[in-house]
Amino acid sequence: MGQILDKRTKDARYYDIDCSFLLSKGETISSVTSITADQGGLVFGAASPNGAAVTYSDGRTVPIGQVAQVQISGGVIPTGQPFLICIVRALLLTSLNPAVEATVLLRLVDTPNI
Repeated sequence: MGQILDKRTKDARYYDIDCSFLLSKGETISSVTSITADQGGLVFGAASPNGAAVTYSDGRTVPIGQVAQVQISGGVIPTGQPFLICIVRALLLTSLNPAVEATVLLRLVDTPNI
Protein backbone atom coordinates (compact mmCIF):
# COMPACT_ATOMS: atom_id res chain seq x y z
CA MET A 1 0.00 0.00 0.00
CA GLY A 2 2.37 2.70 -1.20
CA GLN A 3 -0.02 5.20 -2.71
CA ILE A 4 -1.58 7.97 -0.60
CA LEU A 5 -4.31 10.18 -2.06
CA ASP A 6 -5.15 13.57 -0.51
CA LYS A 7 -8.74 14.81 -0.58
CA ARG A 8 -10.59 17.78 0.88
CA THR A 9 -14.11 17.08 2.15
CA LYS A 10 -15.60 19.57 -0.32
CA ASP A 11 -13.76 18.11 -3.35
CA ALA A 12 -15.68 16.17 -5.98
CA ARG A 13 -13.09 15.18 -8.55
CA TYR A 14 -11.42 12.24 -10.23
CA TYR A 15 -8.63 10.36 -8.53
CA ASP A 16 -6.24 7.77 -9.93
CA ILE A 17 -5.53 4.46 -8.26
CA ASP A 18 -2.31 3.32 -9.92
CA CYS A 19 -2.50 -0.47 -10.22
CA SER A 20 0.56 -0.91 -12.43
CA PHE A 21 2.62 -2.39 -9.57
CA LEU A 22 -0.03 -5.08 -8.96
CA LEU A 23 -0.46 -6.25 -12.52
CA SER A 24 1.62 -8.77 -14.43
CA LYS A 25 3.36 -7.82 -17.65
CA GLY A 26 0.70 -7.28 -20.32
CA GLU A 27 -2.18 -7.51 -17.81
CA THR A 28 -4.77 -4.74 -17.97
CA ILE A 29 -7.87 -3.74 -16.04
CA SER A 30 -11.02 -4.85 -17.87
CA SER A 31 -13.40 -3.23 -15.39
CA VAL A 32 -13.61 -1.86 -11.87
CA THR A 33 -16.14 -4.03 -10.03
CA SER A 34 -16.44 -1.91 -6.88
CA ILE A 35 -14.76 0.77 -4.78
CA THR A 36 -15.22 0.95 -1.01
CA ALA A 37 -13.71 2.77 1.96
CA ASP A 38 -13.46 1.67 5.58
CA GLN A 39 -14.63 5.03 6.97
CA GLY A 40 -15.02 8.74 6.21
CA GLY A 41 -18.38 8.80 4.46
CA LEU A 42 -16.81 9.00 0.99
CA VAL A 43 -19.04 8.80 -2.07
CA PHE A 44 -17.69 7.01 -5.15
CA GLY A 45 -18.85 7.62 -8.71
CA ALA A 46 -18.55 5.13 -11.54
CA ALA A 47 -14.97 3.90 -11.88
CA SER A 48 -13.20 2.83 -15.05
CA PRO A 49 -9.74 1.91 -16.31
CA ASN A 50 -7.69 4.68 -17.90
CA GLY A 51 -8.30 4.98 -21.65
CA ALA A 52 -5.04 6.84 -22.29
CA ALA A 53 -1.56 6.64 -20.82
CA VAL A 54 -1.16 8.71 -17.65
CA THR A 55 2.02 10.65 -16.85
CA TYR A 56 2.58 11.55 -13.19
CA SER A 57 4.60 14.37 -11.64
CA ASP A 58 7.46 11.97 -10.82
CA GLY A 59 7.93 11.39 -14.57
CA ARG A 60 6.44 7.88 -14.63
CA THR A 61 4.04 7.05 -17.44
CA VAL A 62 1.49 4.31 -16.78
CA PRO A 63 0.06 2.59 -19.88
CA ILE A 64 -3.60 2.32 -20.86
CA GLY A 65 -5.62 -0.04 -18.66
CA GLN A 66 -3.44 0.03 -15.55
CA VAL A 67 -5.06 2.86 -13.55
CA ALA A 68 -8.50 2.80 -11.94
CA GLN A 69 -10.01 6.28 -12.26
CA VAL A 70 -12.90 7.22 -9.99
CA GLN A 71 -14.72 10.35 -8.88
CA ILE A 72 -14.69 10.72 -5.10
CA SER A 73 -16.82 13.27 -3.31
CA GLY A 74 -17.93 14.03 0.23
CA GLY A 75 -16.19 12.85 3.33
CA VAL A 76 -16.41 13.62 7.03
CA ILE A 77 -13.55 14.25 9.45
CA PRO A 78 -14.50 13.54 13.08
CA THR A 79 -14.70 16.64 15.28
CA GLY A 80 -11.39 17.43 16.92
CA GLN A 81 -9.26 15.54 14.39
CA PRO A 82 -7.13 17.45 11.86
CA PHE A 83 -7.43 14.64 9.26
CA LEU A 84 -8.71 11.11 8.75
CA ILE A 85 -6.85 8.24 7.07
CA CYS A 86 -9.22 6.03 5.07
CA ILE A 87 -8.45 2.70 3.41
CA VAL A 88 -9.86 2.64 -0.11
CA ARG A 89 -10.21 -0.70 -1.89
CA ALA A 90 -10.83 -1.11 -5.61
CA LEU A 91 -11.89 -4.56 -6.80
CA LEU A 92 -10.79 -5.13 -10.39
CA LEU A 93 -11.51 -7.60 -13.14
CA THR A 94 -8.38 -7.89 -15.27
CA SER A 95 -7.42 -9.49 -18.55
CA LEU A 96 -5.81 -12.34 -16.56
CA ASN A 97 -7.63 -12.50 -13.21
CA PRO A 98 -11.29 -12.42 -12.12
CA ALA A 99 -10.54 -10.49 -8.92
CA VAL A 100 -7.60 -8.24 -8.05
CA GLU A 101 -7.83 -5.80 -5.15
CA ALA A 102 -5.94 -2.52 -5.22
CA THR A 103 -5.65 -0.81 -1.85
CA VAL A 104 -4.63 2.81 -1.27
CA LEU A 105 -4.73 5.23 1.62
CA LEU A 106 -6.78 8.39 1.28
CA ARG A 107 -6.02 11.25 3.65
CA LEU A 108 -9.12 13.32 4.18
CA VAL A 109 -7.92 16.78 5.24
CA ASP A 110 -9.27 20.33 5.23
CA THR A 111 -6.27 22.21 6.55
CA PRO A 112 -3.24 22.97 4.35
CA ASN A 113 0.26 21.56 4.85
CA ILE A 114 -0.51 18.56 7.07
